[in-house]
Amino acid sequence: MTTKAKENTSRKTQHPLFGISTKKWIKLLKENGGIDKGFIDRGAFITLSSIFTSPARFLFKLKHGSKVDKSTIKTPPIIIIGHWRSGTTYLHELLSQDEQFCYISLWHTMLPDSFIILDPFKKFLSNFVPKKRPMEAMKIDIDHPYEEEAGLAVLLPWSFFHCFHFGKHSEDQYLKSIHFKGLTNEEKNHWKKSYLKFMKTVSYANNGKRLLLKNPANTARVQTLLEIFPNAKFIYMVRNPYKVYLSMIKTRKKVLDILALQNVNKEELEEQVIKNYIRLLNSYFEQKKLIPTENLIDIKYEDLVSDPKKQIEKIYTKFKLDGLKEASPKMNKYLESKSDYRPDSYLIDKKILQRVEDNWDFAIKKYDYKRPK
Repeated sequence: MTTKAKENTSRKTQHPLFGISTKKWIKLLKENGGIDKGFIDRGAFITLSSIFTSPARFLFKLKHGSKVDKSTIKTPPIIIIGHWRSGTTYLHELLSQDEQFCYISLWHTMLPDSFIILDPFKKFLSNFVPKKRPMEAMKIDIDHPYEEEAGLAVLLPWSFFHCFHFGKHSEDQYLKSIHFKGLTNEEKNHWKKSYLKFMKTVSYANNGKRLLLKNPANTARVQTLLEIFPNAKFIYMVRNPYKVYLSMIKTRKKVLDILALQNVNKEELEEQVIKNYIRLLNSYFEQKKLIPTENLIDIKYEDLVSDPKKQIEKIYTKFKLDGLKEASPKMNKYLESKSDYRPDSYLIDKKILQRVEDNWDFAIKKYDYKRPK
């Protein structure tokens, strides 16, 4: 076997659930019908790593558990939401250059209840992380900003990431994890408690800096997030629905290749993408009224790309944030590093355009988007 082949095999075996506790892993398998034959190596990797990381979870609870529980998040977080593939990652990484913020990193999501203990081993454990995001060609680092949903998959049986892990149960996982449909009040409270504990842990590890969060799944969780953080600030990202559709279809297939623990009919992906977009946005539109006007700003992806500095200034002005002048040099350096990045191009046939218009016309009209040429 060549070195490259060995690397590819290793990447397919490694899995971001490796920080899950053995008890939670067994429960997750029972509730989702186990692992299919073709993914036994991934399942074995997760099982062994869950045992390996067990002492770290125990030590974290012993040394830091009560301190985290007693800590408070004094400054309301800034939460970036919007459907997947709408530019939330770009905005998250850009704003994270401001050192007044702390954020959920890829490292945090891998070991959400033990990363503090395992910090000395971070360099070694970074070998279990892909060098590029599966969604596109953007490079990633273990300390880069990431969405907390991946960490919730390690902590809870309900996470949008479980839609990828257990594709045969993706509909059930989507409804429970994002819309809380089918969860009891006790289960929903458990979700809220686990979410807050995760956020407190990251805040505690960063000396109480203001949290800058990004998670598309949170787009339909506005009411729940406001119950946790009543004065949270929200940035809602929107992008041309035609481009979102094409990017989502490509992304779902790529992510499944990396995360799947069950076989899934990829032909069903298109229907899932169509349905989930409608449900996510309509849920957001219903809950949007709960956010005070001064705590919400809408940003179009196209405006952010064409003039990022202007959009950042709008955000700082709207939320009355200090520190933009001090953060600008790092933000400019980040923008320069992305100047050569080119998003994927797509061949769009009339059938795809019509499918998007037939199903997502409500968003196309609401945000005044046009058919791509």
